[in-house]
Amino acid sequence: MTRIICDTMIWYELSKNRLHVPNPEKYTLVCTYLSLMELAFTPNNFKNLEEVQNVIRKILSVEPELIMQSPISYARGLIDSDFKVEYKIEEDLVMGFLRVLLNHPKDGLINNEFKNQLNSITSIRTKNNDDWANFQNELYKPSKEMRHILKKYSTAESYQKYFNSKFANQYSLRRYSKDQIDWDKFELYEKVSERYLRNMDISKLKADRNDENDLKNMIYVQPEDKYWTLEKRWLSMIKEIKLDEYLYTQPNN
Repeated sequence: MTRIICDTMIWYELSKNRLHVPNPEKYTLVCTYLSLMELAFTPNNFKNLEEVQNVIRKILSVEPELIMQSPISYARGLIDSDFKVEYKIEEDLVMGFLRVLLNHPKDGLINNEFKNQLNSITSIRTKNNDDWANFQNELYKPSKEMRHILKKYSTAESYQKYFNSKFANQYSLRRYSKDQIDWDKFELYEKVSERYLRNMDISKLKADRNDENDLKNMIYVQPEDKYWTLEKRWLSMIKEIKLDEYLYTQPNN
């Protein structure tokens, strides 16, 4: 059975019947913790709660495989077989917020403490995502002359070395050396991230507030898995680096 890791937009499209669930005899859909977090704290909860509720209900009805670990915790588990996370649903803030959202009247959030807390968390996440994108755009804003030099002299190996060092230096992964990491398990995430960095350097690509989460969602994708996305940015990069075999494409019929 082949797993299909879905990005959040796929769940929206499935809930609107613009896509159909793949053959369950061949494929297992996977909903990641990152997607659940995005649904719990999306600004869309304040604009169109019913739409988000429909997405949550679609996920519940499909009964996908749920990965209830953050991307970095999941990565650590792939690196270290002795690392285990005991998941307790009753202590999970994301699931708690999703439960309340699902049981709210569909015409909008009630003015109460829950709405205030949700607004606070959502605003902080939105600001952090905007700050990240603005920082990336400033960092990768070389002059036209510098862009020409980078395009001519930078190599795939240099971006790989930079990415590997950056990835391994994240707080919970620092205990492992780069040599302890089986990079094949992170092929899609690694190669797309490297191409993303390169394109930021040599083209006019601008970081979007959702890019960091979109990239981290690829951490969940293993070499035997498929990844389902409709985002042109990622489809284009995955095809550029010739990793099309990772992509799941909905049949026309």
